[in-house]
Amino acid sequence: MGLGSRANGTLPPVAVIPLKGLDHAKSRLGGVLSRAERAEVALQLLARVIAACQDAGLAVCVISPDPQARAEAARLGAETLDDGGVDLTGAVRLGLERYAHAEAVVAIAADLPFVTAEDVRELLALARPLAVAPAPDGTTNAAAARPPSALRPSYGPGSAARHGGRHVDLPRLAQDLDTPDDLASWRSTLAV
Repeated sequence: MGLGSRANGTLPPVAVIPLKGLDHAKSRLGGVLSRAERAEVALQLLARVIAACQDAGLAVCVISPDPQARAEAARLGAETLDDGGVDLTGAVRLGLERYAHAEAVVAIAADLPFVTAEDVRELLALARPLAVAPAPDGTTNAAAARPPSALRPSYGPGSAARHGGRHVDLPRLAQDLDTPDDLASWRSTLAV
């Protein structure tokens, strides 16, 4: 979905999806997956998150230093930005700057295996001005800001508390894929 302006000059809501280079993707799964397999899992998860955001009616921008990831995102209808290899905070900041005139921005992790359009819509509806969906470890899996300037990115340990805003309990947004157990759980749902 493209980023056409509305009559008042604002852009419609945009999902910003940061993704590190595929060579380093899902590194915590290195004991059970090869580098190529980890890259493939990362791209499968990215496709899931892009689809959920598009189905929720958001334009999507994937921010990554990886040309393969950007090409796949573009193939799926997302806009892309090369972040030059900055960290997660820098990548989200780049997206917020790019879409500062959007009605709202959802910054969402690229590795949420169970996310649905309903989850994205609900998070966005709760952004008055900021709604944060924390991971169980206290990091931020997704944040919706209306306006975009309501989110001041500061990712890493404890980021959900630093981001502030309204913390929301959306179970599918809380589940990312980082460990072999997460991988097994996700694969079991694919086999059904």
